[in-house]
Amino acid sequence: GMRVLKQIRKEVQLEEKEKARAAREAEKIKAAEEKAKISAEKAEEKKGKKILEEIRRDMNESLEEKVFRSENNPEARMVAAEKAFEIGRERMAFLKAEEKEIMELEKSLGIEDVNRDVFLGQKFDKVYDEFKANNNELEILLLENEKLKEYLSRLDRMEEKVKAGN
Repeated sequence: GMRVLKQIRKEVQLEEKEKARAAREAEKIKAAEEKAKISAEKAEEKKGKKILEEIRRDMNESLEEKVFRSENNPEARMVAAEKAFEIGRERMAFLKAEEKEIMELEKSLGIEDVNRDVFLGQKFDKVYDEFKANNNELEILLLENEKLKEYLSRLDRMEEKVKAGN
């Protein structure tokens, strides 16, 4: 009987050791998962801060800086200028809302609007319309330029063939 008791005690102790070891392993895994989670959160936070910084810079940078920060070719300048004007339009939305309130207030007070282009929003719209027209002309000129380049390269190839034939 004593031998059986010792054997049972030994098995129980082994089971307890095994349970303790399994618990330590589980805790290690849990700690590693927690560490990975914290690391991922820090990476996401860093990424978020970077995005916020880009947005902040984008909103605070003058429109002129946006255009001249772009590459130095006509296509890139056009895209940058277009983006700058779009951001300008977004910024103008708040101002236009205030200007609209002023116009409605003037109307309710019976003030005649003699010179209506005194508001910055309206001046911006005029400049933006001119920009769009000029941009469209520039796009047409760039397309024509590409066609002319292609035509010139064809002429060069034809000239080379004629010279090679003589």
